This record gives sequence, C-alpha cells and structure tokens, in this order.
Amino acid sequence: MLASSRSVSLEIASTASVTAPASPQSVMVSSKKASLGVPVQAFEGHEARVRCLCFCPDENNLVTGSSDTTLRIWDRTTGAVEVLHGHTDYVRDVDVSWDGKMIVSGSDDGTIRIWNRELGETMHVFEGHENFVWSVQFSPDSSRVVSGSRDSTVRVWSVEKGELAFDPIKCHGDVWCVRYSPSGDRIASAATSVTIWDAETGSGILSIRNSFVTSVAWTADSADVIGGGTDIITIWSSHIGERLRTWKAYENEGFIRLSLSPTGAHLATSNWSETLREVKAFIINGRGTRIQCRLH
Repeated sequence: MLASSRSVSLEIASTASVTAPASPQSVMVSSKKASLGVPVQAFEGHEARVRCLCFCPDENNLVTGSSDTTLRIWDRTTGAVEVLHGHTDYVRDVDVSWDGKMIVSGSDDGTIRIWNRELGETMHVFEGHENFVWSVQFSPDSSRVVSGSRDSTVRVWSVEKGELAFDPIKCHGDVWCVRYSPSGDRIASAATSVTIWDAETGSGILSIRNSFVTSVAWTADSADVIGGGTDIITIWSSHIGERLRTWKAYENEGFIRLSLSPTGAHLATSNWSETLREVKAFIINGRGTRIQCRLH
C-alpha cells in the first residue's frame, strides 16, 4: 500500500556526556575516543523503551525505534531530532539505505514502513504479515527490503513497486532475524534453525541443523554466517553448514543480538535477560578464532 503523508516533527535533544547508566528511554553513543564503558553522548526523548537503533552511513545521524511507536533521527552534531509518526505499536527494528536517503522500520503492528529520510514522509506501508515484525533490512543495493515475523514467514519487498518481490517464504517458528549477505545474493534467517535462501527467488539453499539463534550476521566476504543463541555464539560455513567455531559469550541465558563491523574484525554482541544486561566486543582472527574479549 502506498502512502505519502507528512509525519515528522522537529525538536532539540539533550546531548550531554554522561558517566552513569542512562534510562531505558535514552540512547548512548560511544566512540574510539571514549573511555571504556563511558558514552560520549546521550540522547533523551523517547517516552518508552528504545528497542532498536542504526547509524546512518555518514555516522553523524542515528535512527532509533521505540515502544512509544515512533522513530527518531538524532543529529549528533546539532542535537536536533526528527520524530517520525506512523506505527501504532512497538517499533522492533530499523535500517538505513546505503545512500542514507531511506529508512525502513518493522513493528508489532504487523507493518513495514519505508520512509523518505529528507522529507520525513512515509513512502510505502507494506502489509501482509499476520503478527509482529521482528526484523527488517535493506538489500545491499537498497532495491529490496527483507522482513522476518512472528508469523513464521520471511518476506522480500520491492521498494520501487511497493509490493512483494515473490511469495512469502515459510519457516518453522518465529523468525527472529533476517540479514542479506554482503554480496546480496543470499538471505540468512534465524528461526528454529539458521536457513540460507536465494535472495532473488526465495528458494531454500541450506538449512543448518541444531542452530537455534535469535540473531544472525554475515562475515564481510559472505563466506560464513554468525549466530547468537541464548548464551553462545557460533560461526558456520554459509556454503556447507559446517560449524567452524563456538564459544560461550555469557554466563546467563538471554536474547543475544550481534553486529559485525564492516571490516569483519570486530563482533559486537548484546545480551538482555532479567539478570544480565551486557554488551561485549570480540576481536576475531581468521574464521572464528577469538583472540580477545572486552566487557563494556
């Protein structure tokens, strides 16, 4: 469904450096210049928990999604914030196109929205998922969007046409995370198992046994896929499904989310449970040899 409504307001955010933990409604930004564990900026304004975030390509702007149903675009230089209204339930995931001109968001209202970054307007509203949308991502060329949902499907949408690129992909169990390979030819999904799909047709390529995870990421060369489970991290070959490396990342079970740096040298992970809220950074040498671990 196509939409074109004005849905942005402009505010000024607080951007003071802090040393104490921020509230669930705030966003903290760190950099190489910051001391270990101390953010250089904190943005406050969301009226409920911040669920997801993503840097724009220029790294000067940060997009967040919240349980307050809004997206916010924070300018790290001026402190200004744009508020995007449109979703009617929690915003679970956000991503920004490679050129920074579009934002995609997935929500518990079952929809995916494509936003015009400059105008702050909704370009498309994709409807069809029958439950929460847990995960969204642009393809490397930003021509398509992939989404994963609690309705046990993966869906691929054409940004230009505003409709499905092909029939929904049926999975087993909730689809916690979906990610395009850097090469753009495959999609990895995390449900009851990690599965690799042909990004052009949706055909299944590989299903990895005993691989339940809640988050997936690709290595920079698209050769391997990394999965974050309840307390462990595993690296598999994306071509044959061979397990290359497994290590225990946390002592407590929780929902692990992860992100690999563009060079593939650093893996950032977060763990959210009732008793543990930690972010760790791993330095990876070669195909999964962990040589250093830091607790932030």
